[in-house]
Amino acid sequence: MFHRRFIVVSFALIASLAIAPSSADAWQPPKGSGEKPASKIPRGSGKIDAPPVKPVDAARLEDIQKSAARIDELIEANYQKHSVTPNARANDAVYCRRTYLHLAGRIPTFEEAFQFITSKDENKRSKLVDKLLNSHDHVSHMFNYWANILRLQDSPINNNQIAQPYQEWIKKSLSENTPYDQWVTQMITAEGRIWDNPAVGYSMRDSGMELDHVDNTVQVFLGTQIGCAQCHDHPFDKWTQKEFYQIAAFLYGTHTRISPGDKKRFPDGNPVARIRDEMKALDPNYNSNGTFGRMLNANTFEVWENPGRRLKLPHDYQYANGKADEAVQAKTIFGNTAAIGKGESPKAVFAKWLTSPENPRFAKNIANRMWKKAFGVALIEPANDIRDDSVCSNPELMDFLTTELIRLKFDVRELQRIICNTKVWNRQSEVREATSEDLYYFPGPTLRRMTAEQLWDSLLTMAVYNFESFTRPSTEGLAQTINLDLKTAKAQQVKQAAEAFEAKFSSQAQRKITQQRNSYKNRTILARASELPLPLPSDHFLRQFGQGDRELIEAANTDGSVSQILTMFNGEITHMMLESGSVIYDDVIKAKTLNDRIDIIFLSILSRKATSDDETIASAEIKASGNAGYGNVIWALINTKEFLFIQ
Repeated sequence: MFHRRFIVVSFALIASLAIAPSSADAWQPPKGSGEKPASKIPRGSGKIDAPPVKPVDAARLEDIQKSAARIDELIEANYQKHSVTPNARANDAVYCRRTYLHLAGRIPTFEEAFQFITSKDENKRSKLVDKLLNSHDHVSHMFNYWANILRLQDSPINNNQIAQPYQEWIKKSLSENTPYDQWVTQMITAEGRIWDNPAVGYSMRDSGMELDHVDNTVQVFLGTQIGCAQCHDHPFDKWTQKEFYQIAAFLYGTHTRISPGDKKRFPDGNPVARIRDEMKALDPNYNSNGTFGRMLNANTFEVWENPGRRLKLPHDYQYANGKADEAVQAKTIFGNTAAIGKGESPKAVFAKWLTSPENPRFAKNIANRMWKKAFGVALIEPANDIRDDSVCSNPELMDFLTTELIRLKFDVRELQRIICNTKVWNRQSEVREATSEDLYYFPGPTLRRMTAEQLWDSLLTMAVYNFESFTRPSTEGLAQTINLDLKTAKAQQVKQAAEAFEAKFSSQAQRKITQQRNSYKNRTILARASELPLPLPSDHFLRQFGQGDRELIEAANTDGSVSQILTMFNGEITHMMLESGSVIYDDVIKAKTLNDRIDIIFLSILSRKATSDDETIASAEIKASGNAGYGNVIWALINTKEFLFIQ
């Protein structure tokens, strides 16, 4: 894979950042000086303010391994069919690092890597999979995965919404391992306000864009792109414009806001206008367009359904199978028909059809996505554009994964557990061009760069003690603060709600809390990617390394850039790793011998011990540069491809 020698370059650039002193004795404070100076790097408490994680069922391991063996049989049959030579089994160091990044979203710590590599337990690989699936790390990592797909933002739709309760609900659902079909159903059918029923955040994300919402829903949960048919028959697939409108009719009655001008709901007139007028009378100089206005707007966001609302074909409809402005009947586009009975909720009928085991693409889509997440390439590519004529690299395996997920009652975590117990997951990785259109037959996982979130969380692993303790301030109490009855609310009440919100729940208040508690030099917030604002500013480390702005589905990328090179060479997190109080600094200083310190550096960064060549180069640099050499070696290693890529 990667050559085991590392290249040490440009040491002079970072000599001032290097670790010093080089021995534990030098840590002793001068007589009478007390303890050593406090580090600028905050430490977590070790306690995680998050819902407990539902553990996997250890008793099902034998069943899991049988399913994994069947996957390997299907993979190996494809090897013979296509004359593919499987890669050799990956060593423990590669396996450990790969599995941590895949299931925990970070590299292992020095202690975790050392314990795994030196363990003699013949079942240590399957035990590691279970350990990581049971962890808060896994919840955090899967949240990042879904945030990219569901386009999660703190304040979508022109900063009018307050979406953090929805994000907290997603994390809770992942912690509880809610079956995937139930989770999707909850999002589709949820009604109410976001602080009362957080799952409504899914519908609210596309507020005012009913047709786009249908397009996004079908793409995310069925892996099918029908968006082109919104304006005309699909030029590259079979979908007609009429079929788009027929499937959209199921959700057209779903509203995401209540209108202050609705005379049935507000017979005494527009409450928002009334409250603004009251505030103006109380204080003509008060800014009612700031947080005050946001409180009013937030209380107009409510998901509700009008089953009688009818969707019509567009006024310029030009096809012979319908007429302009003609009302359309809701109709599914494939699979079983889904008739809306008298008194039934159209969106509930849609959700039942969407998540049904009989739906030919629901289970297949998520199984295909999970396979791609593990191996870097889906069985059907592109994974978000499955068509009737899509070519599958292993149809038998795709069918097995689909039926297996249904048998597991849509337990996606258990499917990941099966995948990580296969022989193919244990193989060495394969270098494959990202732009290759050739079918891939999986001699091993593909070599690929870490995502922005994996890279950020891995750097924190080496820099910050117990960084998983740093979670976003909870929105507990938000409902009591923000909930207003617009019919009876008075201006003074809204003003008080705005002040309370500003003090505790606003982005500025939350930023202040986190900066006081877990920031580096009062600038960089040292929390996992899942606990940072969504989206982050464009100049943040995560955005520089490809995290998307969450406007488009799966907008993240792992492309390289000049700014990434500069950030890794001399960015703030690089400085922090080389300072007193960082995890890797302290681990190196505690070691007694030069060789032990070199091994600690390599285990911390690359999750493996140094080879003899590595030791020769590293020891030469340390002897030549003195104490600065340790920092030089660390700096060089985090700038290698071996660190940045998942083998």
